Amino acid sequence: MCYWSQNLDDLRNENSTYKSKNPFPHQREAFEALNNTFQIPSKKYNGGLLVLPTGAGKTFTAVNWLCRNIIPKKYKIIWLAQSSYLLNQAFRSFCENANEIPNSKKFLNIRVVSSSPSHCLASSIESTDDVIIITTQTAISNFNADVFDQKGSRIETRFLRFVKSNADSGIFIVLDEAHHAPAYGFRHLWMGLAKIIPNLSVLGLTATPTYSDKRASGWLFKIFDNGVIYSAEQEKLIAQNILAIPKYIEKNTGKELAVDDKLYDRLVVQHKDLSPEIIEELANDAPRNDYIINDYYKNKDQYGKTIIFADTWPQCVYMATKLKDKDIKAECVFSKIDANPGSAEARNRRKSTDNEKIINEFKEGKYQVLANIRMLTEGVDIPDVKTVFLTRQTTSTILMTQMVGRALRGKKAGGGPDKSEANIVMFIDKWKGLIDVFVDPNQGGLEDIYSPSTSAPFKFIPIYLVEQLSKHMEEGTIPILPFLEYIPVGWYQTEIIRNIKDDLNDTKEEMQTFYEFVMVYNKSKNKIEKFIKDKFDQIPEEWSDEKLDEKTMAPKISSWINEYFDSMEDIIGPALENDLIKICRHIAVHGSVPEYHSFEDRERYDLSKLARQFGGQTKPQQIYLLKSEYEKTGNLWKIFYKNFHMFINAFDLESTRIILEEMGKSKNAGDLFHISEDNNKMDIELTEPEKEQIKKRDNYTCLCCFKSGKGNKMEIDHIVPVFQGGRADVENSQTLCRECNFQKGKNAINFRINSSPCISPKELYLYQVKGNESQIQTLIRTINMFYHCQAVSEIKYSLRRNGKNYSTWEVELYQGNNPEFLNSKKSKLIKYIQEDLSCDHVKDVNIVSVQ
Repeated sequence: MCYWSQNLDDLRNENSTYKSKNPFPHQREAFEALNNTFQIPSKKYNGGLLVLPTGAGKTFTAVNWLCRNIIPKKYKIIWLAQSSYLLNQAFRSFCENANEIPNSKKFLNIRVVSSSPSHCLASSIESTDDVIIITTQTAISNFNADVFDQKGSRIETRFLRFVKSNADSGIFIVLDEAHHAPAYGFRHLWMGLAKIIPNLSVLGLTATPTYSDKRASGWLFKIFDNGVIYSAEQEKLIAQNILAIPKYIEKNTGKELAVDDKLYDRLVVQHKDLSPEIIEELANDAPRNDYIINDYYKNKDQYGKTIIFADTWPQCVYMATKLKDKDIKAECVFSKIDANPGSAEARNRRKSTDNEKIINEFKEGKYQVLANIRMLTEGVDIPDVKTVFLTRQTTSTILMTQMVGRALRGKKAGGGPDKSEANIVMFIDKWKGLIDVFVDPNQGGLEDIYSPSTSAPFKFIPIYLVEQLSKHMEEGTIPILPFLEYIPVGWYQTEIIRNIKDDLNDTKEEMQTFYEFVMVYNKSKNKIEKFIKDKFDQIPEEWSDEKLDEKTMAPKISSWINEYFDSMEDIIGPALENDLIKICRHIAVHGSVPEYHSFEDRERYDLSKLARQFGGQTKPQQIYLLKSEYEKTGNLWKIFYKNFHMFINAFDLESTRIILEEMGKSKNAGDLFHISEDNNKMDIELTEPEKEQIKKRDNYTCLCCFKSGKGNKMEIDHIVPVFQGGRADVENSQTLCRECNFQKGKNAINFRINSSPCISPKELYLYQVKGNESQIQTLIRTINMFYHCQAVSEIKYSLRRNGKNYSTWEVELYQGNNPEFLNSKKSKLIKYIQEDLSCDHVKDVNIVSVQ
């Protein structure tokens, strides 16, 4: 699928009985809107958006209109898309619609260009090409490339020459997935094209509606200056039986997976999909696969004709075999690429002709179920499929759209006389500590997988709330502030475009739009507003680059945090840094402030009001009243507190805080109280002077990672936690940064001593770099946590190639820390330094005890 050169007269003779496809009413309306917007030849710049929901035929509508109205007028077409899947889809559509081109056009040359081996190179582009279907990334790199010949003279790429040589005759641009248009790369390509071709025409295709009129001032509506020229509503197409009603069915597998820092960073920070290792682990889980198979068997009458999207060829074969054992007519298809290339059995197991035969038999109804690996996400039209099984969660909106789209065709679009619904069965695993990471079409429908759900912001509130509640429960302390202060007054809704690369295929990448929320609290609201107002015009344009490494933003963001926020009042750390990065990137991408949403019902969740209202009741009466409040329909208590026990604990803490506050007023004491575990005595916790004494004693430095300085919030930690019997006094306290304190958690670790209490090596837990900390600080934290003390005296290293300790680092431990403990984990430590700390130049680590 690379190049197609066709004599159109020959094609017309071969297809003398060809009949044009009868378009649906919404497609005819779209044709009319396109004709009204794009007058060819054009005397001025023209841009417009065509919005059609998934399954409504965006590609057909655009290609069919181009073949009938643009190609015969000798305009060249540049079709831009984000992935190979979309390129191939457009290519097939142009080939299928070539007969629509009027007789005046005699030849048609179509070229597909990307970095994929299955497509043409950009260097093969010819001025005689009529249609160039190219990835946006390839177009950007070839338009802006600085290329020199052997003599050192600058030369133009074939793509740039194509643009310039056809500028006078006319070029029509189509951008698929047009909601990505504000991305740094495309908008610079657009500006360059518009400079060469002042009367440029640009059509944007998207299934994603524009959600806010406030965005009209941003880049999207500068590029598409006519706005949305036509939009078809999904509900209307469902009513016309063009689309089936999507029915989203969640099935919990019961499998629970831990999330470490590395996986969290991959999914949340890098926005990548699950790693190949985890995908294989899920695919090889026999009980999990049996659960999926049994679900089909129990609901086979409801599900009907079904496609199962699997991940490995053994999983495909296993599912098909087990279904056959249950007398279900099932088969599987996968390519040689999916099979293990090291296995002759795997290579020979499946030929392309076998796959084609099985797919055709599935179309004809020979099989009820067809399991596959990526083969049925594109290019295969089986409109009567009633159900799709998504066997795992994904972060990829494109992959989700491909899979779900296989089942959305309605009765009038070939779905069959009995098809009114499309079952989208999603198998869900429990990922500890992850919130709204995976694409979820169940939140408002398929089109809304590109946008945030209305309930999504509330899911982030418990993170901070529960963190504070757990801290006070573990330490036996009573909060100074009401719990209402831990509930945000509102949130910013940011929209950021990122380029995501495939781990297994460097040539495969996709651009995705991510909607992320920035929680705004009472104390920080005015500070964030002032920050945005002051720095709006100072945000570098490069921060809109979809390929930007956000770590490069950290130094500037850190300096702004020091300028606008107070380390004594505000929570300064990775969370705040990440929030400001999101806000700045949104502004850089869209040229506008992210939309702010006020939490209008916040006062409904003031625990202090409940504490005062129910304070005079007996404990059983309180529990009865609180249970009624917690279960009340329409409120958010269950989102904020994941179980009733946690809600009760928060209520008790809030009630005690109010009592002590009243006592403090009468005794002129404003301290925070600590309830001792022995004799039910009430002792005063550390006072502010005592906390200052501890920080001064510890030289205002984190005793675990050695972090210090302005902008690094230091916290007072109990060496032995209260719940383990520790006391809230100066001797049992130490200074830690927020990250080290969080990672220490409930453990009793004394970083004031230099000799390890451990009698044998424990597991080496690998911590990830947070915020603006250095790799060395992270490494020191990792080693000190391993030894359960401040074991590291010094790490000798160099980041310069000619430095003494560039390839071999040296870890010096204080006496009393057995170097062999860490030596037993040496290979793991070196891999950690190379991969997680991004220091692949380090080949060895010497671990020694300081003399």
